[in-house]
Amino acid sequence: MNNNFINVATPTVSEEEVEAVRKVLLSGHYASGPIVAEFEQNFAEYVGTKFAVAVNSGTAALHIAMEAMGVGPGDEVIVPPLTFFATVSAVLYLGAKPIFADIDKDDLCLSPKSVEDHITEKTKVILPVHLFGSPAKMDDFVHLADKYSVLLLEDCAQAHGSEFKGKKVGNIGDVGAFSFFATKHMTTGEGGIITTNDSAIAKQCKCIRSHGMSGRDDHVRLGFNNRMTEIEAAMGIVQLKKLDDLNSKRIDNSKKILEAVRRLPWAHVPVSNAIKENVHTYFWCPVMVKPESGKSIEDLKVHLNENYIGFRHRYAEPLYKQPVLKKYGHEYSDIFFKNVEEVAGNVIGLPNHPLLQQHELDKIVSVLQKF
Repeated sequence: MNNNFINVATPTVSEEEVEAVRKVLLSGHYASGPIVAEFEQNFAEYVGTKFAVAVNSGTAALHIAMEAMGVGPGDEVIVPPLTFFATVSAVLYLGAKPIFADIDKDDLCLSPKSVEDHITEKTKVILPVHLFGSPAKMDDFVHLADKYSVLLLEDCAQAHGSEFKGKKVGNIGDVGAFSFFATKHMTTGEGGIITTNDSAIAKQCKCIRSHGMSGRDDHVRLGFNNRMTEIEAAMGIVQLKKLDDLNSKRIDNSKKILEAVRRLPWAHVPVSNAIKENVHTYFWCPVMVKPESGKSIEDLKVHLNENYIGFRHRYAEPLYKQPVLKKYGHEYSDIFFKNVEEVAGNVIGLPNHPLLQQHELDKIVSVLQKF
């Protein structure tokens, strides 16, 4: 790879994380213990919830959270069709049915209006995703959850530190689920965490993540081996201390790029500024190509590659077109949602990670201006 290549994402770690992990390694105590408990307490305080339950992935966080919320066979969970498939697979693990609703084009998140159109007597959970770090319209979802007596689970895998009307995501619905994958706002390598103010749900999550045990030898329900290690938690404690600073740099980098991109005739920036109190933490620095410009997303990818600039290009099709769904007896061939069909495959994520230097930001803007 060219030495001048600009990575779209990179973990931001230092000797502080190395030393924290080193102490755990030399201690000989690796399984979930007091360091995990400290990380859970710190993360709950950061988000503003009473409880946090650390697990070994963001997918496990979604899966365990829904099981603790009582999701099972015959239940329906309303999900967006534009996100990573783990949001849907966690529903399938429990024998429930994912029900897709459309997105809103201003923030690319689940549309409250479309969600209400798809609520039935079988609906158990509404599962909005704070996509690319943009907070979904949570006041509308809270209203719908109350109106129809359903539960609300926030998928915060791409939104650590994002805020909706001054309140951190993961502390608005009944439960929040986060991922600590390597390229996220903060990382433990792999890992995830569940946040909630409900003591019963927190208790069930802790039981489910550890073989369904209520004590050392009492297995009271079917559970899993989804615990976080002391090594991961040690790294997480350090990363959490840095999160606001890392987010600040990520936001500044994104705004510098997007302010320039907004003026380009071929570009559309799908970022809503409708609510001033919101904090968008830009897991992606998202840009779309206007079809009427005569250019395409594939043209842009070639242009970026030729200039040694990395990018994200995922979610090429709505999730209801994924073939695995048919294996679970869910046929969605008749679904067509206008907004997601227009957006899927036409969003690209530009480099915005905290380690970017000013000359790299300048190059990204210059290359986009020449497209």
